[in-house]
This record gives sequence, C-alpha cells and structure tokens, in this order.
Amino acid sequence: MTAASPALAPSRRQLLIGTLVAFVVAAVALVAIVLPAEYGVDPIRTGKLLGLTEMSQSSEISAQVMNAHAKRYLTGRVVINVKPGEGLEYKALLAAGEPLLYSWTAVGAPLHFEFHGEPTEGEWPKDYYRSYEMKDGAQEAHGSFVAPFTGNHGWYWKNSSSEPVTITLEAAGFYSRLGRIGG
Repeated sequence: MTAASPALAPSRRQLLIGTLVAFVVAAVALVAIVLPAEYGVDPIRTGKLLGLTEMSQSSEISAQVMNAHAKRYLTGRVVINVKPGEGLEYKALLAAGEPLLYSWTAVGAPLHFEFHGEPTEGEWPKDYYRSYEMKDGAQEAHGSFVAPFTGNHGWYWKNSSSEPVTITLEAAGFYSRLGRIGG
C-alpha cells in the first residue's frame, strides 16, 4: 500500500494569478450584470441583451407608484335621494396628490352628472373649478382619482326626470370630509 501524498500548498505565483482571475471575473460580472440590473447602467450593452435593464426600472417604477401616508384611509357608503328636478353636489375634501376610489349607482331614472373639483387653498381665479368627467343619461360610474390640487372634488347630479332617484355612493381614500355641498 502506498501512503496518500500530502496536498501541496499553492505557490505565491499561483495565489497571485488566482486572485487576479477572480478580480477580473468579478469586474466583468459587475459591469455586465450588476450595473445593468441594479442601476440601469449598461456600458457594454449586455444588460439589454440579457433583459437586465428592465430590472433596474422596476425599482424606479415602484418608487413612482408607491405613496405612503401618515394617516389611515377612510371609507364611506351613503345613500342619497334626489327629488325630481333636483340637482345636488356631493364631494370629498382631498389634499393635492391624494387618491380617491369611488363607485356610485342610481336606481330610478338616468341622471346628468359631472365629476369636478374646486380648490380650497392657494391662489386661484375666483370661481375656478376643473371638470374631470361629464355625462348625460348615466346610472353608474366607477373609478379612481388623484387630486391635482387641494380642494373639494366630487359629483354634481341632476335628476331631470319626474321620478325620484336613489344614488348609492361608495368612496375610499385619504379624504378629510365626504358630504353634501350646499342645498
């Protein structure tokens, strides 16, 4: 039987060559894979070829669509009766940039409605308002909205029929108040 030979330790030259090879491989991986995937930097175009540059854009997109809030969101559900010939407004007070999800349905006759907003802060022309959507003959609307300015944003409904209409409005968002305006 022969004895197993002891493992030889690498020489200094072998260690230096191994270290240099590892450094070169790491640098190539950094430039070819990590920079395109994490930072969108693609100097040798490997990120585009491998589809890695899209990965860097996902974190940018997440930052654009994610919006943390200091307060809890509110939800509301209200039933609104609109008499024949009556028009009324129902609005949410929203700060600029705050979202509102909504859904309303009307039972009875179709309505004229307009979704619009009026600023409550800042320098705006007197009686300024912005119309977002308007429709005749509507019996429902569903959507989401982000307030372009701080103010009252919501609906004007007009019942032009000779019969009463019942509207059920559901809203969720970071509004301060949800309620009837005027009348």
